[in-house]
Amino acid sequence: MKFLFSLLFISFFTLNISISQNTISGKVTDESGAALPGVSVLEKGTSNGTMTIKDGTYSIKVNSKSKYLVFSYIGMKTIEKKITSDTLNLIMSVSEEELDEVVVTSLGISKIKKAFGYDTRSDRPSAEYETYDYATVKRDKTESNKRTVKSGLLTAGELNDYGKWELWKDISENQLKTFKSVWNMMPQHRYCVQVTNYKDKPIVNAKVFLQTKKGDTIWAASTDNTGKAELWLNVLNETYSDKDLYINITDMGQSYKLLKPDKFHDGINFISIPAECYVPEKADIAFVVDATGSMGDEIAYLKAELEDVLNKIQKQHKDITVNTASVFYRDIHDSYLTQKSDFSKDIKQTIQFINKQSAGGGGDFPEAADAGLNTAINELNWSEDALTKVVFLILDAPPHSDAESVKKMQKLTKEAAAKGIRIVPVTASGIDKSTEYLMRSIALATNGTYVFLTDDSGIGNAHIKPTTDEYQVEFLNDVFIRLINQYLSIPDCEEDIVYNKEEIQDTSYIADNSIPQDTSAVDTTDATHIDNTVIPGKVKYYPNPTIDILNIEFSGDMKEMFLADVSGKILQRFDIQRKNSFRISLSKYPSGIYFIQYQNGERWQTGKIIHTKL
Repeated sequence: MKFLFSLLFISFFTLNISISQNTISGKVTDESGAALPGVSVLEKGTSNGTMTIKDGTYSIKVNSKSKYLVFSYIGMKTIEKKITSDTLNLIMSVSEEELDEVVVTSLGISKIKKAFGYDTRSDRPSAEYETYDYATVKRDKTESNKRTVKSGLLTAGELNDYGKWELWKDISENQLKTFKSVWNMMPQHRYCVQVTNYKDKPIVNAKVFLQTKKGDTIWAASTDNTGKAELWLNVLNETYSDKDLYINITDMGQSYKLLKPDKFHDGINFISIPAECYVPEKADIAFVVDATGSMGDEIAYLKAELEDVLNKIQKQHKDITVNTASVFYRDIHDSYLTQKSDFSKDIKQTIQFINKQSAGGGGDFPEAADAGLNTAINELNWSEDALTKVVFLILDAPPHSDAESVKKMQKLTKEAAAKGIRIVPVTASGIDKSTEYLMRSIALATNGTYVFLTDDSGIGNAHIKPTTDEYQVEFLNDVFIRLINQYLSIPDCEEDIVYNKEEIQDTSYIADNSIPQDTSAVDTTDATHIDNTVIPGKVKYYPNPTIDILNIEFSGDMKEMFLADVSGKILQRFDIQRKNSFRISLSKYPSGIYFIQYQNGERWQTGKIIHTKL
């Protein structure tokens, strides 16, 4: 009888919940009537929420007793809307306080800042973060349509969140926080590992695992061309404890354990192993492209860029075998889901495949990005011993956000990291902030970086601006070449780092990049010959090249300084308040090119360091 009563109670309770929910739907637009995708729609007082899709519409189930929905988005005024019917349409207006725009353009380079008045860290001035400018873009397409399709026209920017790690943590916990629950991807708890041999040469393609004391693998990765690997704790919303973890490194059949590893906040985890230096002589580069109809405004230009990039890379790297591949994808129920051209050292095969593709299908906002990535990661014939393995994921829409698709994206991200495949998203016109968050998270989780097309070229529809402090606009062609060259850069096993002495003579002072400094009389190889005068607001560092210790002297109001590698990844942060000099040791790092960076006023300044073992 008690069991029957329990069943009746459960049935009634379930029915009551069902009855007590209402479905609210509607459309969100800006003041000009343009649809706003990616607006957060939240049931007030709960964590129940959704987002508007590409046409600005939304649908959410709420408790029948709920009285308000909260609509919010970066750059727009947050609105609490009383629920008066099952249909709630909304017009959002720009928040003037958040859209104080300054644009500086010089020789094709733009820096754009949006002022935000919050700061999550008390030791730093209020941050300025980039946001979406919702002003409607009315473009005259006549001139654009007459333009000859060729390479070198598309413009882009790059956000390397490894290079602005604290900023990423701030942003992902504030402006982009809404999207964590959408994708269940949270790259916050990071363990950086540097693997070298006893001669301080980077070890490439070593397998690195973050494991529990029970032997469960939390995250797996491979060391890159600099000998570094990035491991993550609970990046996919798991609940592992950070107690009693260890890092396991395997190379050439041998295993090495690093006990009590540090999170990146406390430093890099260095390990030196008895391994021979080995420089792989091949590279695997794949281009995965969204070929749905919405890509029609830019796909012809992208095809021209890819062909030119492939030809340039082959000419620049004749000493290694560059294998290229490509995958094009559409969506479920289209004429095809994915098409591929597998890896080949004959770039003509990849170019011919790319040139045969066209945009079509699609129709709704999300597309089958998970299918495209799955084909690339699990069906292409990746090399085991490549110097670099990279996927450039070019898209203008997110994957589907249903539970199954989200799990697929999580699984694919984890598989890519384990195989040592970097994912570098390249976002085109049409993406929203939710897609930006997902793509930046995937890039971090796989040791990649985030690239985005910009409006500066005048090609295609409007592009959103990323949430950050500042960025530089380059030609997309140059971004591709620069990143690939970074991923292929590695010191020779038998020789130390090769450098041009004349190139580093100008780096005994870090100066404003636009103001040349005359340091030709300074001998940067001997600290005893350095002039003791420190230019106000500037930094002096010596000796350069250095075998180990780097002396740094400075003046002016500076609070922190960073050491970065050739890719811009921050390796160390130095608190320099109330100091005018300090020393750093590079002995644990492999020989190579490094940079010291600091912010002087509103300008970031950089100086090149040569770390040599001879």
